[in-house]
Order: sequence, then structure tokens, then C-alpha cells
Amino acid sequence: MAASDEMDRLKISWGAANLVPPARPASKVIDLIVDDDEMSNDTDIVEYVDSVDEDEEQTTESRPIMYLLRCLIRNKQNTVMTNAQIIDILDKEFSINVHEIHELEVDIYIKIIKKYLKDWPQWEELERISTKLSKTNDSEAIAKVLDHKYKNMKEFLGVMLEAAKPLASQAVKSVTVAPESSKPDDNPENDVIMEIQCTRQQLNHLFFRKPRLDLNNTVFNMSPEHPTQISLRSLSFHVIFSYLPLKISVNAPGLSLTRELLYNLKHVLVNKARVHNSPPPNVFLNTGLQVRTRSKGVYCNKNYLLNTINEILEKCKNKKEDLFFEAVVVIFDTIIRDLKSLPKMVVTQAPYRRYMNKYKYVRHLFVENTKSKDDRYDLQLEETLAPMYQFQLKKMPENSAEKPQRSWFKVECTICAVKFTVSNFQEEVVSHYTNCHQNDPDWQCMNCKKIFSVEYLSKFRFRHQC
Repeated sequence: MAASDEMDRLKISWGAANLVPPARPASKVIDLIVDDDEMSNDTDIVEYVDSVDEDEEQTTESRPIMYLLRCLIRNKQNTVMTNAQIIDILDKEFSINVHEIHELEVDIYIKIIKKYLKDWPQWEELERISTKLSKTNDSEAIAKVLDHKYKNMKEFLGVMLEAAKPLASQAVKSVTVAPESSKPDDNPENDVIMEIQCTRQQLNHLFFRKPRLDLNNTVFNMSPEHPTQISLRSLSFHVIFSYLPLKISVNAPGLSLTRELLYNLKHVLVNKARVHNSPPPNVFLNTGLQVRTRSKGVYCNKNYLLNTINEILEKCKNKKEDLFFEAVVVIFDTIIRDLKSLPKMVVTQAPYRRYMNKYKYVRHLFVENTKSKDDRYDLQLEETLAPMYQFQLKKMPENSAEKPQRSWFKVECTICAVKFTVSNFQEEVVSHYTNCHQNDPDWQCMNCKKIFSVEYLSKFRFRHQC
């Protein structure tokens, strides 16, 4: 998870030993930590789809506050609340639809919930009662306690929100709206194109939101950027492998093909202070299968191709302790998943492509400049993602008695131009993600405004239902 996004979460820890205040070492009182950076990098209204482990149980509880309490009662060591989950509380518990009010009001209400969730005076009592009841395994009594505390917390937060509403309305009125300029010219030939060579981490922190007066009004951040927070959330190799834009080339005696995850990234520097003048973006993607056939192509039965791959995998069965053969299995499992959506007859030398989601994703990259109060600028580098997988069979497959060799495989991260050695594949991929991608912000669907974690996008192959 990106460090910049981690700073935007309300962390609730139940009985975590390293968070318990020294003055009460024996206590298991709930500790709430609100990070200093109260708002997310993207000032748009967002929803968040976090780790998929709790999706099923969350759907059974329609009240977000009750769901939060139940998570804590189940003694989860780290219950993390994102801005989007707080937005869910505003919507479902207090009928505040963030899509119908000003962005500034949304920011204020989120801050109110963050502050007073932490300051709710009954956390300690809830911990004491639930600990006592859990020893008796009295589920009915626990349910009654939760229901009572739910009503109390909702009333407590509701009072604070009602008190904040007049102030929020006044704050919105005081916002100076920039005068509308003439209608922008949509002709792409008139767009200013700027070419920049930088690393992925430099790109994440390339622009200041407001010009730096002390640096001759520059908007470019030339300082080396380091993570502002250590990420304690490590991802498995399988999650990273399915998420990164990797190009896999297989050149075996009887099999030659490539499989690639294409990000199709586009970047536009936008001034959010004047975003009302921007034309609406085209967010829709055609998820139909695309193929570009060539005259020299030969038709290959897909089942025959699958059988050829399965024969190679059979030779890896008794080699699972070997990291190389583990990597071979992961690579071919990914290829097999792609093949299932291809037609019965696959044409050689023809690239097959398919967008993996109906809508594009977006995230906004910038560096805060808190010293500037200039409301004319809110510069953000808008990065859009149109994920697509591409498969190409180079030639007709043939049966081969050889075991997989390291020389058959080439794997690289295309946006970083980093190649991995298959002999140490897992370690190198994880290391590359940790060093170059771990602090990237998460992606937001441009249609439904939900934000998706790396785990979610990896597990569901960048697909979701809006």
C-alpha cells in the first residue's frame, strides 16, 4: 500500500501491545491513531475497496458503525478505516450523500468523524464489557451490548455533525470561485506536450500543488523524495506478480509466446482549482476481444496449446521445492487464465488484446505546499490507467520431452524497463515492487469513484462491478 495513502487512514487497534500507553500496561483499551495528514492526496470524493478478506462478512452488516464495532469485538489487531469507509458512515448512518454536497463540506465531515471516533468516551467501557462477556461466550449478551453502544456512538457522532453543518456551509460560501474563462479549445494539436524523464518514485512527487515562491515560483519538485512512512503491509509474490505490468516471453523448443499486462498510462497536468472548465473525460473501455491477424498466421487449436503447456507443467510437479519451477508454474497459470477467454482457434503471430475493466482508473500525484495560500492553483498530475492483457502465440506449439530451462523465460517490468532473472524470480519481483512501486497511490475507478487496493486489483485482475 502506498505510504501516501496510508497517511490518510484512521487506524483502530484493539489490544496491540506496542500501542498501549505505558501508564496502563495491563489494559487492552482500544487505541485509535489518526495520522497527521488528514486528507488523501486525491481531493475527489472517493470510496475504497480494501483487502478482499472481509468482503463476505461486510455484506451481511449494512450499518458501517456496527460493522466497525464487530470488527473490534472479534479482536482484530489492526482495523483500518479509510476516508471512503468514513464516507460510507456519512451516507448510510447520517444520510449525507457526498456526491450532492460541496467537496469542502465532505472534507470537514470526514475530519469530524475522524476526530470524534477517536474521542468517543465509551471505548474503554466497551472493551471492558466485551472482554468479560467473551469469556462466557454469551453471544446474545454481546449483541445487546453492541446494539446499545452502536446507538450511543451514532448519537454522539450525529450531534457533532449537526453542530458542524452551519460552519461547513459558511466555509463553502467563503470559498472564492475562480471566474470562468473562455471555453477551452479541445483541439489536441493545441495541447502543450512536455516530455520528462524520471523514475516512478520521482513521478509520484514531481509537481507542487501550488507554486513555490521561495523557489522562483517553480511548480517542479527537484528534491529527492523518500517515503514519509514505513509500510508495515507486505504483499505476497503472487499478489505483486498479478499486479505489476510484466511482459513474459517464453521461447522453448516446442513453445514460443508472449503475455503482457499493459497499463496504457496517460498523464495530464490539471489545475483542480479550475477543474469546472475541463471537458468530461472519456472513461469507458470496450472490453471485447481485439485481435490483429496477419496473412502468415496459422490457426492453432486452443486445446492443443493448453495440452502443450500442461505437459510442461507436469514436468514441474515434483520440483516444487525449486524456486525456478515455482516461478514456471506461476507464469503458466497466468497464461492459462488468459487463454480461457480466447476463441477455440488461435492464430499465430496475431496479438490478442482485451481491456480488463469497463472503465479507466485514475490517481492524482502531487506534493503539498502548505506555505502558499494561492487559491488560483491546485496542480495535480492526473495519471489514468487502462489495464489490458495481451497474448501472442509466435508459432505452432510442438511436444517436447525437455524440462523447463531458465533460458526459455524472459520477464520484465515494462514501465521501469527492469528485467528479472528467472533463477531468482520471486525475490527480484518482490524487491522491485518494494523499492519502486510500494509507495504508489492506489487507483480510483473513474466511473464509480471507488478506490481499489493492490490486493483487490490483483485478485480480481483489475475488474470490479460499479
